Amino acid sequence: MLVKMNASENEIANLIVEACIKLNIEDQRVCSYIINEFRDEFITVALKLILHPDWLCYAALGPSCGEPPDIFPFWNVTIPGNKPKPQPLVRPLHGLPVLKVVQLSDVHVDLAYKPGGVKDCGEPLCCREGNGVGKDKAGFWGSLNCDCDIPLWTYKNALEFISKEINPDLIFWTGDIPAHNVWDQPREAQLHHIQITADLLSQYFPDTFVYPSLGNHESAPVDSFPPPGITTKDLSNDWLNQFIKKVWSRWLPPESLETIGYAGYYAVQYSERLRIISLNTQYCDSLNFWLYLNNTDPAHMLHWLVEELSWAEQAGVSVVILGHIPTSRSDCMKAFSWNLYRIIDRFEATVVGQYYGHTHQDQFAMMYSEEEDHHPTAFQFISPSLTTYSNQRPSIRVYTLDGIHPKSTYRPLKTETWLLDLDRANEKNETVWELEYDSTNAYNMTWLTPDTMQSLYEKFVTDRDFFAKTYFKYKFHLQPDSTCNDSCYKNNLCEMKTGRSHDPSICKDISMEEQQRFFLQHKMC
Repeated sequence: MLVKMNASENEIANLIVEACIKLNIEDQRVCSYIINEFRDEFITVALKLILHPDWLCYAALGPSCGEPPDIFPFWNVTIPGNKPKPQPLVRPLHGLPVLKVVQLSDVHVDLAYKPGGVKDCGEPLCCREGNGVGKDKAGFWGSLNCDCDIPLWTYKNALEFISKEINPDLIFWTGDIPAHNVWDQPREAQLHHIQITADLLSQYFPDTFVYPSLGNHESAPVDSFPPPGITTKDLSNDWLNQFIKKVWSRWLPPESLETIGYAGYYAVQYSERLRIISLNTQYCDSLNFWLYLNNTDPAHMLHWLVEELSWAEQAGVSVVILGHIPTSRSDCMKAFSWNLYRIIDRFEATVVGQYYGHTHQDQFAMMYSEEEDHHPTAFQFISPSLTTYSNQRPSIRVYTLDGIHPKSTYRPLKTETWLLDLDRANEKNETVWELEYDSTNAYNMTWLTPDTMQSLYEKFVTDRDFFAKTYFKYKFHLQPDSTCNDSCYKNNLCEMKTGRSHDPSICKDISMEEQQRFFLQHKMC
């Protein structure tokens, strides 16, 4: 209404701040700061569109203010026909070369972390300078049971452990570097976080290939990723794209840098028969309100992806896809998610792995063919986080892939999850990284393909106790006696089966309302 009445920018901003405070979304300081962070972008979008009021509220304050109506027109990217018939996969023989891969996701380093700081400060991020000192104090290496990120020295300790004990051939760095103080993140601070964490990676891994992806927290404000068509200096995302182009150039060849500077995505040839593609999945982020203006294939990224996969198919090259937000999650917009689902279906013989983060939890999501048999075509790995935010133990994901040899599939043979014993670290100042589980011993799997992952899903369906003792426990790093009620069980199975967002047909026994409640209870940012 204020937009229609030609209210001033100050009046619009003040109204939103007032709503934030009255709805008890945050305290006055956070409300004022965060609205100021979003002010220019929000008002620019609002003035260009006469939006449904629910959209304005959701865009400014998130799901706590309501859910957005489905007002976006669906769109389709052109995908070539003549899909090759999938050939049966044969597990590689033991003794052949392998690739050791580490995935680092959602590190969320807090440069203002303060040991002894207040753990429950009443703001979205605690355990930091300026929160004071309270009875329940933040640990030196990190803190659980609170909304706190990790200090820089914990990030460095993880890198030291990886370099000495894992010694990876390559690293997938799948986004979300800055901390969760989203109400106070100027551009300069975001760039500083990216620079210092990248420099440390280079210091510990001077000769290791690192393949990064952008996370939704890298921009300022958070989730704000205007497509390349937004060229106004104060609004454009060129400041971020050009910076990561420079920082990432230490790991990537010149031919990969053009699309990074354009929109934060790229492709790179790792070996003669393996190509790595990193997507900017913030172009499907439902909280990226630049997409409210136009969400049709932002930055032409999916069109570009189809061209890349078409070339790879013709050349007999396998492709690994990296990203931050899993397109299976409901905070990925429907049209984008469904189009990627179709693309993966078409190129199921070419795409041999997908690696995402964002949720902070240890998960996977299946994808199926749209052909009559609905056979499994792919699955998405969703890595746990290095940060402790929302009560997660610091986690490192390790993959063993079929390596470089003439008949390589480049598919994963095994996954491992390593956890920092945070209690021991804080109590004794001893940092010990423990193997939580590996897929070979926990699930009796000799390799991980769409078919074997489908079999694992089916075992969870028929053996609830097995699900509780393995997947559910590992997802949250829980104690063995933790329980999962009927709703929890059904929704977790639904998450595993749902490789595309906003698809009520997949989990017909669970209402959309119940799915949405479960999602909001476990939503990460």
